[in-house]
This record gives sequence, structure tokens and C-alpha cells, in this order.
Amino acid sequence: MADVVYLRSYDDRGRVDDTDARRALNATVELLREIPYENVTMSMIAKRAGVRYGGIRAHFGSKDAIVAEIYLDRLRAAPLTVDVEQDVRARIAEQFCELVMLLADEPGLAAACSAALIGDEPGVRSIRHRINAEYHRRVCTALRSGAWPEVTETLHFGLIGALVQAGCGRDTRETADALAGAVAAVLPDYTP
Repeated sequence: MADVVYLRSYDDRGRVDDTDARRALNATVELLREIPYENVTMSMIAKRAGVRYGGIRAHFGSKDAIVAEIYLDRLRAAPLTVDVEQDVRARIAEQFCELVMLLADEPGLAAACSAALIGDEPGVRSIRHRINAEYHRRVCTALRSGAWPEVTETLHFGLIGALVQAGCGRDTRETADALAGAVAAVLPDYTP
């Protein structure tokens, strides 16, 4: 069994280390436990965080950017453990199941993330790029070295499709099971 750690790149070291930004992220999670995402405003987040509205706007362009950053934090905090004794299908299926189930216990946050990550706002686009890079890192890590790029991309697309389905209301456990079936179809006898 091997644990794989996340190493932050230089460009990741900004806003989430700032106290006001961290307070805004935490306040948003609290609000999403109480009210639907569409009712949450930046002013409400600022008030709950105890931060000036302008202070939050200095870090985040919108509530979508805040929620996208929350998802990225959760994603990076999720353990990435690779059991090298397992076959590749089991490693991928296990990793994908963990990612699909990442927000299963927080339906308000899950719905907010689905809504926020679909948008085309520039601030969300840059965070979505980092989320995509993290998905790719996890797929490559579970496959280990020597994986064909086509296999990596197919699995990556499958993961994203499953996450979209889960975000659209499909039962997360059902989605995880369906994704495990897709992994088995893509990797019938695959040995990297």
C-alpha cells in the first residue's frame, strides 16, 4: 500500500491561505447546510464570515468561484492511496468510487458544486482547470506508469461523466457502481 501525497505548485499558494478567504470558504459551507445555493449571496457569505464584502470580492469574483474553490480543497484533501497489490481495475474503481462519493454526505454543497462548476466565469475556469489536473493526477497514479494515453483519457472522461451524472441527481452509490462497470469494460485485461 502506498500513500500518494499532493504537492502544491507555486501558483496554488494564494488566496486559500489568506484568513479572509478561508473564512469565506467556511462560511459558504455553513450557509449551504442551511439554505439552497440559489439563495446564497456574496453579501450573506461576507456577513457570516465576518469579513467586509470588498475583502471577499478581492479574493473571489463570485459565489461560484468560492464554491469551486471549496470543491478543489475537498478534492485535494481526499486521500490518494494506491494498493500496489490490487489489479489496475480495482485501483481505478476504488479511486473513482471515493471521488464520486466525495460530497455524498453534503447534498447542499454537492448541488452547489454542480451548479458552480458548469458556469463559464473566468474565475471558475481557472479553478476548474486545477480540478481537472487533480483528476488527471489521480487517474495516472492509480494506473501507475506505462499507461497508454488513450486509456488514461478514456478513464478521465468516464470519471467526469459520472461526476456530472451524480451532480444531476443520480444516486451517488448507483453512479459509483456504474462507473466501476465502465472501468471494467475499458480495462478488461489491462496491465500497465
